[in-house]
Amino acid sequence: MSESATLIHLILRGRRSAPLVRDEEDWQALADAARRTLFWRGGSICGCRCEGSDMHFAVMRRHAAIGAMARHLSGVYANHLRRRWGWTGGAFNHYAAMVVDADLYLDDLVIWLHRPPDFSSPGSGLVWTADDAYTKPHSSTWISTHDVLCALGGAGTLAYRWRRSERMAPELVAVLTRGACLRRRGISLDDGAANCDVEQIVRLVASHCQVPYEDLCSPSRRRALGLAKAIAAVLCARRGASIAAVARLFRRSRSTLIEQTEHYRKTRPHRFEHAERMLEPPLHEQRIHGAAAGLSEWGRAGVRDRVPTNPP
Repeated sequence: MSESATLIHLILRGRRSAPLVRDEEDWQALADAARRTLFWRGGSICGCRCEGSDMHFAVMRRHAAIGAMARHLSGVYANHLRRRWGWTGGAFNHYAAMVVDADLYLDDLVIWLHRPPDFSSPGSGLVWTADDAYTKPHSSTWISTHDVLCALGGAGTLAYRWRRSERMAPELVAVLTRGACLRRRGISLDDGAANCDVEQIVRLVASHCQVPYEDLCSPSRRRALGLAKAIAAVLCARRGASIAAVARLFRRSRSTLIEQTEHYRKTRPHRFEHAERMLEPPLHEQRIHGAAAGLSEWGRAGVRDRVPTNPP
């Protein structure tokens, strides 16, 4: 498990009472929306449950803001609902998110999300979970199972099946569903953009791809530059920057940059992960320096507030 990752219980609630996932086609559309979100925002999803108008996810967040991940995921899936079911207007209410201690409760959260349906409750037949990712290996590539299976010990899948068959204690369910709720307590994890230096990331990508920084920021449409721009856009987005800010630096429209990047996501996905691995050390150092600079500026501002500019 990455030291910088934070476990979040993310909840998306539909604005209508109609089920958000009705059949296999909807479930596959949600899987595609999740893959796109993870590609753009990083992190991983360890578990998922869709029941009626609620969607629950166990998200391992890295750098990008949880709000950005929630908006990306709900936005992509809302487009599917509009195309297939003719929905109009907003499809989701504001997301809710709870921080959960991954060392103590990661396996519990996933097992609770994948619990069997309660057939005594109305609409229990319309429950979709990512349980197959743990019982049928490699069946759901958008679900990351490694950390959960490690937390369960050497028994792995057998331990998962046994734990899933057991009834979970109400006290434990309360921890998983009423923990450190970000919205209720006013806590924010949307801090990625504050320490994201778009220009510096683009310079690192230019060096990695062996193209001049000035060419990368030009309107040129050379193929090598197009791939480098796509890599830079994704690395910036994964660290909290807006895609619009990156598009302005490249003198491109936001939609054009997204379309170009989606093309490379499908045709050359390995280039993005390779760049992420190679540039992780300097990007991590940049993030630390950015946070330190922010604290230093905050301290100087505090001193200016305390010292009058015109002492008597």
